[in-house]
Amino acid sequence: MKSKDNGLILTLCFIVLSGVMNSILFNVALVDMKEELKVTSSMISWVVIIYTMTIACGSITYSKLASYFQLKTLLVFGVCLFVCGSIIGSITNQYIFVIIARIIQSAGGSAFISLSMITANQYMVESKRNMALTLIGGCLSLGSGIGFLLGGSFTYALGWHSLFLLMLLVVLTLVGLFTVMPSGYTNRQKETRPFDFIGLLLLLIFVVSFILGVKLNGYLLIITVMSVVGLMAQGKRKDLNLFIDLSIFRQSNYNRLIVISFVNNATMVSMVFLFPLLSAQLFHLSAISTGLILGVISILAFLISFIAKKSLNVINSKQLIGFSAIIQLIGFLILASVGLTQLVSAMLGVFAIYIGFTMMTVAINIEIPRTIEKEKNAMGLGIFNLINFLGMSFGPAISSRILNSFSHFSYTFIFFIIILILSIVLLLINGQKRQLGRHRAL
Repeated sequence: MKSKDNGLILTLCFIVLSGVMNSILFNVALVDMKEELKVTSSMISWVVIIYTMTIACGSITYSKLASYFQLKTLLVFGVCLFVCGSIIGSITNQYIFVIIARIIQSAGGSAFISLSMITANQYMVESKRNMALTLIGGCLSLGSGIGFLLGGSFTYALGWHSLFLLMLLVVLTLVGLFTVMPSGYTNRQKETRPFDFIGLLLLLIFVVSFILGVKLNGYLLIITVMSVVGLMAQGKRKDLNLFIDLSIFRQSNYNRLIVISFVNNATMVSMVFLFPLLSAQLFHLSAISTGLILGVISILAFLISFIAKKSLNVINSKQLIGFSAIIQLIGFLILASVGLTQLVSAMLGVFAIYIGFTMMTVAINIEIPRTIEKEKNAMGLGIFNLINFLGMSFGPAISSRILNSFSHFSYTFIFFIIILILSIVLLLINGQKRQLGRHRAL
């Protein structure tokens, strides 16, 4: 049983690592792809944008489908889709088929993180569950750095088609899924109520309008607000298995954690977006050198995830979240001050942000299931992963907008310093409310 659990953890971690790496790999290759496919910069950017949108929508969709189809079936289906997309991308030289390949890849890859977390929470005892969630959190930071390093190396040596071929390695996880993955539905039983297709449509509108609104045109955020109103109205229906069950937001601790997690992912991915630009423009480093720096830092951050898990024996997860936010804040302060003139200082700032992200991700991954009612576990984790992906898209998008407006990195760093301070204040306010509640109870 123990070896089976370890095999399942290894399989889930490799799946998550592959999904995260794939979201970063192609950022490095966009220039080469643009030249070879003979398209404009705005057209080639859709290689990344379409992947982000599909992943964000798909993460919660798979979480919901896990009530109708077995988790094992959905993960196998996701891996097969991902592999099909990778095969198409590896053999095509036409822009439209590259976009189709990325859509198919992301349609499969969006199952990876959300279903892996649901599997760990549902089928593992607490000690193994916490280890699995710790490793998943570590893989999120490891994948971003390794993805940048491998993306630059493979593109330079073998061309951008090799990135699709590299992702075919995920097919190896099918062995683990068939041998160690348990069969079953979320909440242990199949859902019989009708699927909420209107809720799915409203969520798609919400995600697409939010991502495009932040990236391209702020007026699209009006549609985002309208879709939220529609989801709230749809959430009052009783005859469906609601796609978004609004009762999940009645838990203040859950709401606090998803807001902080949004900021955590936004700051991390923005740094992965900004550091290559900063290192090239200010320190004249090559993409390979930048990838090597991020790769080494991500490996160190992954190892620190084990220390973060051990620290939970001494402090609670809420304290670790606060400590992690402070470390990230210090990292951005270093970047905004001396990081623009000294490469070593910039690397130190990036390292601090990576450490803070990894520690906070571990703490939130372990804490978030405790704030969700057991029967709403899949829904809560689905929304949690959706918010994370929205944060990942928000970070680089807002960074790009600030850079275009002010043409200086320090303003972007100051923006993230402000939102990190706000997240720390949110933690402190919540802590004071709990203390007041205890005093009143006494």
